[in-house]
Amino acid sequence: MKKYFGWGATVVVVGALTLLIFFCIYKFEELAEGISRLISILMPVILGIGIAYVLSPAYNWLRGKLRRLLHRTFRWRGRRALYCADILAMAGTFLGAGALIVGLLALLIPQIITSVTSFASSLPTNLMQVSQTLQSLLASNPTLEQNAMSLYAQAVSYVEEWIQTSLAPSMQEALSYVSVGVMSTVTFVKNLFIGIIVAIYLMAGKEKFLRQLTRCLYAVLGAHWGNIVMDYARYAHQMFSGFIGGKLIDSFLIFLICCVALPIMNMPYAMLVSVIIGVTNIIPFFGPFIGAIPSFVIILIDNPIKSLYFLIYVLVLQQFDGNILGPKILGNSTGLSSFWVLFSILLFGGLFGFVGMIVGVPLFAILYRILTDIISRLLARKHLPLATAEYAGVDHIDEQTGQPVRRVRVRTDGMGDTVGGEDDSGGGEE
Repeated sequence: MKKYFGWGATVVVVGALTLLIFFCIYKFEELAEGISRLISILMPVILGIGIAYVLSPAYNWLRGKLRRLLHRTFRWRGRRALYCADILAMAGTFLGAGALIVGLLALLIPQIITSVTSFASSLPTNLMQVSQTLQSLLASNPTLEQNAMSLYAQAVSYVEEWIQTSLAPSMQEALSYVSVGVMSTVTFVKNLFIGIIVAIYLMAGKEKFLRQLTRCLYAVLGAHWGNIVMDYARYAHQMFSGFIGGKLIDSFLIFLICCVALPIMNMPYAMLVSVIIGVTNIIPFFGPFIGAIPSFVIILIDNPIKSLYFLIYVLVLQQFDGNILGPKILGNSTGLSSFWVLFSILLFGGLFGFVGMIVGVPLFAILYRILTDIISRLLARKHLPLATAEYAGVDHIDEQTGQPVRRVRVRTDGMGDTVGGEDDSGGGEE
């Protein structure tokens, strides 16, 4: 009866999973709406987990320093030393992070506002200068000048018409959403405040939470699969913390380099352009191009010659970042080839937007490792070679030995006689 009961339970489980998959496909919009609602409800917890994950390295480092300091200075040991070190480290971590954020905002926001205001006020004059520059450059060729100025007039007319027919009504409609925007801001501030409280609780009791999670994991999965999940969890933590943390440091250094170099080059709107380049540099591969295009347009409207210098500077800066600074900070953190990096950015960027473009590379690296391990286990079970290099130029696998047999190229002399065989992959004669 036990065998038949197992068959019946298998049929019931398969049927239930089939109905569940059908329901998810048939009611996809309702399911997506429910998931979105659940995420909005749990947003304070999600923010708290993110804050705790980002601040945990600083908290661990400061707590270890304080424990040693209390032991050496006051000879405190046991619970009292641990409790005081935890409280002081928690306060120091959050106060330091808050001071850093407030200081950066106080430094950047006034200069960004000044740059944007200056750009908006000088835009008509700069456009007129561009028109006069085109006229002076094309004065020697009247036909080309007439065509260029006609296109320029059409473009200006199109922009004016777009402002009157589309932008102005949209601005009037947008005013009706001001209250919604205010409520969204209030909701975000509330979620952020609750998220900070959640982060404090998580960081204070993370050892206990990790022990509980590990206990539940092994209780459900057992020793074998529990060890596998723990191994992948450690790899995921190493991948995300190393890649994202390194990318943030790299982008901040690029921002500082721009803050120093652009004013020396007397570039207009130096702070605004530096912020754009620093923020977009977080995105792998596409980041430099995404940041360079709007920055080039901003500088082009003010000074066309300096915009060309800016393009040369960005090209040199990105070569320095991609070949020297980035590898020094990140190293070979993901182990992915350039094609898979591009693929992961396109895939996760299309699915999750800006956040997907940032986390897509480490997330795809984790999926890539899981798939690689599965393929290696399948090959090992079939007693086939594991190394990828073993499959170069393979014609077939010998069923008796399980070893690859490579293709052979036969060379002949001028009379048609065979003079030798050569492995197609360069591995020697077969």
